[in-house]
Amino acid sequence: MTKNRILNIIISFFSVLIIFGAISTTLLFFFIYVPGKKLYQQSKILISESDKIKTAISNKDLKELNIQIDSFSSKLKLLDKQFRYFSFAKNLPYAKDYYADGDKLFKIAFLGIDTSKILIQAVEPYQDFLGLKGGKTDSTQTTQDRITFLTQSIEGVLPHLDTIEKNLAEINTQLSQIDADRYPETIKNYQVKSNIIKAQALVSDSYKLLKDGKPILTKTSWLLGKDKPRNYLLLFQNDAELRPTGGFWTAFSVIQVDKGKVNPIFSDDIYALDSKINSTIPAPRPIKSYHINVPYWNVRDMNLSPDFPTSVKLFLDNYYKAYGKKNQVDAVIAIDTQVLVDLVSVLGKIGVGDPYGSFEATPDKRCDGCPQIIYQLEWIAGRPRNYIETNRKGFLGPLMRSILANAMGAEKSKIGPLAQAAFKDIFEKHILFYFSDETMQQAADLANINGKIVTTDSNTDYFHLNDANMSSAKTNLFIRQKIKHEIISKDGSIEHKVSITYTNPSRASNCNLEKGDLCLNAPKYRNWFRFYLPTGSNLIKMTGTEVDPLKYEELGKQVFEGFYGDKYPLYAKNSTKVTVQYQSSIKPSKNYQLYLQKQPGTKAIDYEIYVNGQKYDSFSWTGDKVIKINW
Repeated sequence: MTKNRILNIIISFFSVLIIFGAISTTLLFFFIYVPGKKLYQQSKILISESDKIKTAISNKDLKELNIQIDSFSSKLKLLDKQFRYFSFAKNLPYAKDYYADGDKLFKIAFLGIDTSKILIQAVEPYQDFLGLKGGKTDSTQTTQDRITFLTQSIEGVLPHLDTIEKNLAEINTQLSQIDADRYPETIKNYQVKSNIIKAQALVSDSYKLLKDGKPILTKTSWLLGKDKPRNYLLLFQNDAELRPTGGFWTAFSVIQVDKGKVNPIFSDDIYALDSKINSTIPAPRPIKSYHINVPYWNVRDMNLSPDFPTSVKLFLDNYYKAYGKKNQVDAVIAIDTQVLVDLVSVLGKIGVGDPYGSFEATPDKRCDGCPQIIYQLEWIAGRPRNYIETNRKGFLGPLMRSILANAMGAEKSKIGPLAQAAFKDIFEKHILFYFSDETMQQAADLANINGKIVTTDSNTDYFHLNDANMSSAKTNLFIRQKIKHEIISKDGSIEHKVSITYTNPSRASNCNLEKGDLCLNAPKYRNWFRFYLPTGSNLIKMTGTEVDPLKYEELGKQVFEGFYGDKYPLYAKNSTKVTVQYQSSIKPSKNYQLYLQKQPGTKAIDYEIYVNGQKYDSFSWTGDKVIKINW
């Protein structure tokens, strides 16, 4: 996973080099095209060279990439030499700003090339692990062989990180000093201003990724159990029944990682844990208010906080109460069904044996095209029975053992896709980490992989929507969401209106269990929803809630809470809408930005942003995102 992050940074760097070639062409055309025709032609050659870099990246060919970077570097030196003939421009009133920008771009490009060469040198020993071409190891080596090699040699990459971070910081500083507003939107059908902004965002994100991720990168040997075995508790969150941290806690399994080798220890059902605890703790307010016939606070319902560390500490307290401190774990890794789907998509059909059968990612018509593995798991766990089943969800242990065995034995061609799937699932919050070790937890916090509600500064607005399925079967398997976010700046303040449309396009399941049907899609969906916003924000209006909105502070945020489902539920094959209108405590400024923190376990959400009545951006909300607006 961490090596895939490095690969992602490399790609970001080379993307910036490509954009550099295009931007430099624009700059030269803009103010010295006629006297600098030769310079212009050389810049076109540079763009051609950057296309070759792009091809090498697409082909994941590290050797060819190295060759093309050297070629790009030689062409860049020629272009730089030609550019210096126009140094007189730095003394001219209008042209000096553009010459200064060009000078910055050359400094950035040369720094980028140096950093890229360092990155290539750093990752070259790990070509096989990253799924790159040109690996020297035998193609029959398994994932386990490569992880063993990685465990033995990971320290080799660490000395490069400080140099890479230093270079990235300087590149970020230089690029941020270029004023995109100085340039037109387009020249000769080429997007000028937007490409400058895109380059700035790429470098800024890459720098933040490395700076924040470096503490966890330096702990790779710790994670792989090089010094001593690490025990990890895999906590399965069923996102088909969405809860605040990403899904209903349904089962767990403990694995041990010893020098990169993964060994299963044991697994159990969340209901078995609850039976050991036999909780008589009175249900807290949200359970009493919105759940159905649940008088006590069971472990399976303890992830009420959207802050994963807060919720998982409650889980561990009860886990140790039931199983004793001798079963101490070093970390909890929460996964949802999307992780299983993505792994099986890469590995192919997974056989688990009787009584569970096999699992695959192909569409299953019994659940309107959901992956077969999802339907099969729900059938095993929730099918009607005419007998008492003491371990309905005991499938997780055998399934995880089979997936791990297949992953560890995977051939070379599947290493890259497995790493990419893991990186995607971490970014999209389908995988969350909690460490018992405080230093490791701080590193996870910086890397934003622990599901913590983030703390933002005084220039950063914040928005987090948190939904919870309160006794409505596995309806989140079918529900889709769409968000329209309108932002208006007026009278020195910022007003938001956020409209969320919930759509359930599928027919309801026959939930008459006596007939032997599997109840997946409830006829009526009941949803407890909360908006987390900057403290001091004021609610103007909320619609779509059948209870009076609640207002309180929690986790350093202002919370507005509502609920629908008893009087006005979301019916199958229907839609409903919730809106919240509020004034943020964050004021408009040149450095204003909006941090959108995604709820773990949720599907991609179609998101549209309007600023002062004009459409500003639209995207698929799959992970945390920062929107920058210069008021």
